[in-house]
Amino acid sequence: MTETYLVIGATGAQGGAVAKRLERDGHGVRGFSRKHGDLADPAAVRDAFEGVSRASVTLPMVFDADLVARYVDNIIAAARHCERLVLNTGNRLPAARTSVGAFETRRDAADALLGSGIPTVVLRPPVYLENLHPSDGVLAYPIPSAHRVAWLAHDDLGALTAAALDRDDLVGTSTDIGGKDVVTGPDLASAFDAHYVPLEPDAFQEFMTPAIGETAAAGVADTYRWLSAPENANFYDGDPDRVEALFGVELTPIRAWAAR
Repeated sequence: MTETYLVIGATGAQGGAVAKRLERDGHGVRGFSRKHGDLADPAAVRDAFEGVSRASVTLPMVFDADLVARYVDNIIAAARHCERLVLNTGNRLPAARTSVGAFETRRDAADALLGSGIPTVVLRPPVYLENLHPSDGVLAYPIPSAHRVAWLAHDDLGALTAAALDRDDLVGTSTDIGGKDVVTGPDLASAFDAHYVPLEPDAFQEFMTPAIGETAAAGVADTYRWLSAPENANFYDGDPDRVEALFGVELTPIRAWAAR
């Protein structure tokens, strides 16, 4: 009998990549997103988990601590029977606590799920290649030029999540995942025949507000404000050889991705 895998956030870019990979691997997939219900509604979450053996969790772009805690409490209550949960934190997590809600709500979610007794794996990605939109020979992004970043493709996130959902040896772990290449801004731009321009977080927030709303845009921009400090230059660094060996996944080189 085919197992049913639940993908929370299935209509988003990250959750959608996970659903696509699981379907490709022959699994039955049930999606849950805002169009299906509200994670703050215990009954809706309970219905979503009915008959599900494994679940991938990508939380909505909400950074209110009390609301995210309610989401996570409902997931834990509904998922007691599950053989595996995989939480994608949507970002790396700093070693020490910060004042940035996008980091700390995900840190608390990871701690709660790992401590719930449900077999859980936590994946902590950097930023995604799909975020990039070079135009007229310019690649602008709100990361300082000299920062080294292990840019990750959504397809690779899907493959890494699929591995985590099926691998018993990964249960209880939290792993910084990333892509095949770890590059500075200018090295990244060269893959697109472009010039790298570090965008100011305030400008990024203004650009993102029409797409995701003022509150979410401010929350995301706060992560880049934190990242801009020189002492955080290695935050998005990575060890692609370790990630490939640990998950048994072949990661996509940036130039191969850019050439698609």
